[in-house]
Amino acid sequence: MKILLAAVNAKYIHTCPAIYSLRAYALANCRPCPEICLAEYTINDRYEDVLAGILGTKANVIAFSTYIWNISVIYRLSRDIRKVRGKQVQIWAGGPEASYTAADFLRKASADLVMLGEGEVTFSRLAQQAMLSEGKPDDRAGFDQIPGIAYFRSASCGSLFSQQNLKNRQIRSTKVHHPCFPDSGNDFLHSEASEKDFAADTSEEFIETGFAPPVDLSELPFLYQDLSAFTNRILYYESSRGCPFSCTYCLSGKEHGVRYRDLSLVRKELQFFLDRKVKQVKFVDRTFNADPERALAIWRYIKDHDNGITNFHFEIEADRMTPEEFRLLEGFRPGLIQMEIGVQSANPMTLKSVHRNTSLDAVERMMKILVPPQNINLHLDLIAGLPWEDPESFRHSFQKVYEMRPHQFQLGFLKLLPGTELYERREEYGLICSDTAPYEVLQTKWLSFEELALLHRISDRIEEFLNSQGFRRSLPLAESLFPDAFALFHALADYYREKGYETNRPSIQKRYLLFTEFILQTFEQRPELSEKDKKRILETIRLDQALHVHPSRKMKAELVLEPDGRPARYQIDYLCCSPVNGEASFTEAAEN
Repeated sequence: MKILLAAVNAKYIHTCPAIYSLRAYALANCRPCPEICLAEYTINDRYEDVLAGILGTKANVIAFSTYIWNISVIYRLSRDIRKVRGKQVQIWAGGPEASYTAADFLRKASADLVMLGEGEVTFSRLAQQAMLSEGKPDDRAGFDQIPGIAYFRSASCGSLFSQQNLKNRQIRSTKVHHPCFPDSGNDFLHSEASEKDFAADTSEEFIETGFAPPVDLSELPFLYQDLSAFTNRILYYESSRGCPFSCTYCLSGKEHGVRYRDLSLVRKELQFFLDRKVKQVKFVDRTFNADPERALAIWRYIKDHDNGITNFHFEIEADRMTPEEFRLLEGFRPGLIQMEIGVQSANPMTLKSVHRNTSLDAVERMMKILVPPQNINLHLDLIAGLPWEDPESFRHSFQKVYEMRPHQFQLGFLKLLPGTELYERREEYGLICSDTAPYEVLQTKWLSFEELALLHRISDRIEEFLNSQGFRRSLPLAESLFPDAFALFHALADYYREKGYETNRPSIQKRYLLFTEFILQTFEQRPELSEKDKKRILETIRLDQALHVHPSRKMKAELVLEPDGRPARYQIDYLCCSPVNGEASFTEAAEN
């Protein structure tokens, strides 16, 4: 009896902690326990290779971890596996894309079973039950006694699916209660597609045993033992589950309260990463500093046991930061940690409509304290497409975030996730989104499709010119030529479109040439600007390029510039680069 836990990640450097946690818990608690193997792929892998790899395991059960970035691939894989292996294999799934629309997922994927909510205990019991039934696909005895699952049960034979039922099935006319669609009843199950695709020869009922109860995090085994499979990949770590907030666009907003892993275990596991000099560990806690005292204790441990290599990533809430935390963080080694803060909007009406309790004053205060030391890479997030955010309002939000000078400005776009409150209220707010994952908003009452398309183009330029950290000195000078930063990036986006670079992305080296040409064009169009300012900006672009791009980056080099018409010599040391912004160190020789 073999179970395959399969994940399809967005990038090679990513890992899927869910499948590692399911296996670790099952191996520790499932008796008898089947063979459980793991397989990770990416959405960029050749599809045929992924399918062949999964089928090549000869697993009796294939279980997928579903998310918005991989759901279309999972649907295709699941259906093709069913065509090739028929009833010889069971197909299970978990994760948000299956849990919150379980009946719909089962139909679309031709799958057997969905695990609802936290999956460790549920998967362990399912694995044990599958082992006892020796993997026979029609043996489902006891499944309806396991919490946290959903499936279709045939009234005629008691099985989830037979080969014939995959072609002909109708859901029994019983009202289905779903935590995210409490009033949907049969309308949720009887879509136009289901009436068309499934005949009435065989009757089935939808069985749902409710979402799995919360797991005690301190009882979960540590995910990582052998790190050989994680070379050059990000390791994810979970010290808490749940979220203290109720944002209507987020599935975490449906949970209540935060649960924590015992601090003694957290310290021991962090030391595991530190001892092995892991490059980056990303905490997946929704709000790491929901408990400020706990956050302070973990940050103290990381600082006291710093190995000079490992970087830790945290998502935090600025409102909960304390003076003691600020004092501690100011003394961290550059590159030891990075922090992500969700601003989402600067419009009070927008924040109120989505139940987002963000204090912009708290974010600004935090950035004023933590930006100057240049020892922590700071990310600020903004979401386009939220209610009440029109072009003028969004431009204001953009400026407020940009002026805080984050190292990374993440300009994202609203995803209307099924199961969230905002998804249920989408008609009220005039939010129109794509029907396919990641369900991105296409237009709103306040922003047209064309206006959102412009913001997409601006977001791309933000990634290339701000988030790359390669224009740290020249960007502020370029901003002075425009009314504000939004106008600068709007002009850059238009320049890219005019030159045809939107579909043919330039290399990092060429980006400096393009920025130089953009500045030259700006001065040509505005003769009132001084030659002195033009020369200063162009020379600063050259310095930015020298500090960030070198063929080997393994040597010291000299660069002669002529700011203000006077020669100056900069000696650049590529062996000493900032871990925060990637910039090489340099010294300026004294003038002769």
